[in-house]
Amino acid sequence: MNGPWNQINLLLTGFTSANFKPIFDLTWQLAFGLLIVAIVFYNVQGRRLHAYSVFQDLNEWLMWTSVGVFALLLMFAVFGFDFIFVLPTMIGGAVLFIWIRFIHFPPLIRVYEERLARQRYFQRTKTSHPETTIRTRPTTAKPKRRRR
Repeated sequence: MNGPWNQINLLLTGFTSANFKPIFDLTWQLAFGLLIVAIVFYNVQGRRLHAYSVFQDLNEWLMWTSVGVFALLLMFAVFGFDFIFVLPTMIGGAVLFIWIRFIHFPPLIRVYEERLARQRYFQRTKTSHPETTIRTRPTTAKPKRRRR
């Protein structure tokens, strides 16, 4: 009886170009390329978002997840680990990226944006009165000194 349950030996096969010809090159090339893109993206966005702490945290979470997942995939490809390690890393990495971007950070971003909106509103209400922009003269005037 042959069936998909008899393919367990495929999971215990080394992840090499000879054993996994269709996906081996694509996997290591994508892992290498996406690792470089993640590092460059982190550096560019880090400078741009330095004033926005939540977005900087999101950027950092994504970068370290990228380093972990893509470096593991590269290591698995270089050293020929069994496919039983490669497949959970691919699936777990994808799930982790989705969780970070679409579940963990949206509520934090929403709260942060509401706080920024409140700050902007209160700044606007403080400067909307004309009295706040007019300088008052000091009540105690000091006599002017004469230069000699």
